[in-house]
Amino acid sequence: MTQFSDIDMRAIEAIRRAAYFTATLAFGRGRYRVEERPTVLAAMDAAREIEQDPAAHTRRALVYAIAPDGHATLLTSALIAKLLSLES
Repeated sequence: MTQFSDIDMRAIEAIRRAAYFTATLAFGRGRYRVEERPTVLAAMDAAREIEQDPAAHTRRALVYAIAPDGHATLLTSALIAKLLSLES
């Protein structure tokens, strides 16, 4: 059975309450690409797409859950992997 830490549980709650999700990559000094998506999975797809940009080099995109009040919660790849491994 998958165990979730207190931090994981706060992130899961942020996912439940999110107004939307973003995939973000910093290309360098003040240059960002931000893609807004309605679901975590769609944001993950957008992150993969952003990472294909030659300007990304080896940088990884970050996925955030955005609350209705604008608060952003970083969703780590470890948490996303745990959630994807759960049986339906």
